[in-house]
Amino acid sequence: QWYQRRVRVSPNILTVLNLAAPQTLTTISLWRCGLDREALHIIVNMLSKLAVRNVSLDGNPECAGHFHLLLSEDCTISSLSLRSNKINCTDIAPFAAALAANKSLTNLSLHNNSIEDEGAQHIAKGLRMNRTLLTLNLSGNKVTDVGTKALSEILTSLTLTHEEIVARRKLISENKSSLATDEPPTTPGGRTKDRPGSNSRTGSHTTLDKKGKGGASGKGNKKQDKMEKPGTKDGRKSDMGNKGKDDKRKGSRAGAGDAKKGNIKKGTAGKKYQEEKEQETPQPEVVEFSNPLLESNMSEKEGKIVVPGNYALTCLNLNNNAINDIGVTYLYKAIHFQENSTMKRGIKGLLRLTIKNNRFDPESRHYNELADLMTRRDPFYEQPIIEEDQSNITAQT
Repeated sequence: QWYQRRVRVSPNILTVLNLAAPQTLTTISLWRCGLDREALHIIVNMLSKLAVRNVSLDGNPECAGHFHLLLSEDCTISSLSLRSNKINCTDIAPFAAALAANKSLTNLSLHNNSIEDEGAQHIAKGLRMNRTLLTLNLSGNKVTDVGTKALSEILTSLTLTHEEIVARRKLISENKSSLATDEPPTTPGGRTKDRPGSNSRTGSHTTLDKKGKGGASGKGNKKQDKMEKPGTKDGRKSDMGNKGKDDKRKGSRAGAGDAKKGNIKKGTAGKKYQEEKEQETPQPEVVEFSNPLLESNMSEKEGKIVVPGNYALTCLNLNNNAINDIGVTYLYKAIHFQENSTMKRGIKGLLRLTIKNNRFDPESRHYNELADLMTRRDPFYEQPIIEEDQSNITAQT
């Protein structure tokens, strides 16, 4: 792990670290280190050689327009923090385009930047095809009802554009061609080339058959068969002579095997108990999302293809923005759609939503309904147990 705070990290220092960085490096955190474009390019080159999972480049505004370079094709970053970098709508556009094709990032923080409605629309467009990102932090920006509407629409259902329909057909044809190439080629007789027919035999099979039948050396084989029959005197003598020795050997081997088994049982009793305990404890179910363009659960509406929206995003933070009552209504309708939709059975979608310190009325109906709905969707929510009044029970009896 590499943590640096309030110390300028020049490109020369990064060049040396690029050559000497250990392969076990998993975390890079450079807070207010005065990084520029050249330094960011060196960091990207370093990330291409290492399996770094956590990257935090907070407080480096000179790199605001180049953070999309971090989301390359061979990106291994799972958690990325870009707080307080003065990222605006122009800077976020290429980043959102790279986010659409990214397959590793699960946690993204864009707290305290200058992202407005246009930037929120770019992010929503990037999340149309992304099914990897789980947590998104957009707090401390300038998102209003317009940007909230764009983020809410991707949570419900998506109407594919012409470009997306073309990409969908291309993926389907590629999958069909790959399945066709995986099948073994067949001969005109109907048999596959990889597996011979039932009538054909290899050379080893024919030699074994000849030996079994006798062939040219049949007489010699008959004599050997007579010698090996258990009814002959020689056979009895040899069997009786070796029987005692074989029994002794088997007994000694069995005793040694039992002793070893006893030692193994004693040595691994705790380990087996621990493994059984691990199997008994329930493991969290990991839901893998397929390519949204290859969704089987699709429908047609007014001549257009409609597929399920982004149900992979589970946490969304919109605190300290400029969202009014209309934006809260958009969010409520989106969460209500996910709650009652049959497009993704067994998958709830957004589980945590925070919208504190905005411009809506906290006493409004939609906000209270949204708060109640999100409380029930929280995975750690426990429904309170309603106890009946003891006086009513005694009165009824």
